Amino acid sequence: MHFFTCCALLLVVVTLPTCFVQAGPIKDQCMAAAGITAQDVANRHETDDPGHSVKCFFRCFLENIGIIADNQIIPGAFDRVLGHIVTAEAVERMEATCNIIKSETTYDESCEFAWQISECYEGVRLSDVKKGRRTRNHRE
Repeated sequence: MHFFTCCALLLVVVTLPTCFVQAGPIKDQCMAAAGITAQDVANRHETDDPGHSVKCFFRCFLENIGIIADNQIIPGAFDRVLGHIVTAEAVERMEATCNIIKSETTYDESCEFAWQISECYEGVRLSDVKKGRRTRNHRE
C-alpha cells in the first residue's frame, strides 16, 4: 500500500508544473544539505528509523515548499500546495489528521516533526488525485 501512496505523492510533487516548478532543485538542494542520496530517500521505509539525515531532508524540503515553518505546519499549506491537484475531501482529511502533529523547538525535534508530517502526508491516495490530473498509466 505504501508503494502506491508514495507513487501518488511523487506524481504530485514531481510532474506538475504549477506549485512545484522548484521541487526538483529544492529536493536536490535538501539532499545535498542533509548529505543523503535519492536512494536514501527511496529506502526510508525499509527500517523503523530512516536516520537523522533523512528526517532532516524532509524538514528542509517541507520548509522550502512552504508546508512548515518554525516547527509548525503553516495553516492552509496543504490546500495551497496540493489543493489544485487533490480533492477537497483529501485536503480536509490531511489537514484534520496531520495538523495535530506538534514539535518542540530544537533542531533535532524539527527533523523528527518533519518526518512525522511526511509520513502523515503519505496518506494521500491515488484516488485523491482530481480527475484529469492522473497520468494515463494511473487510471482507476
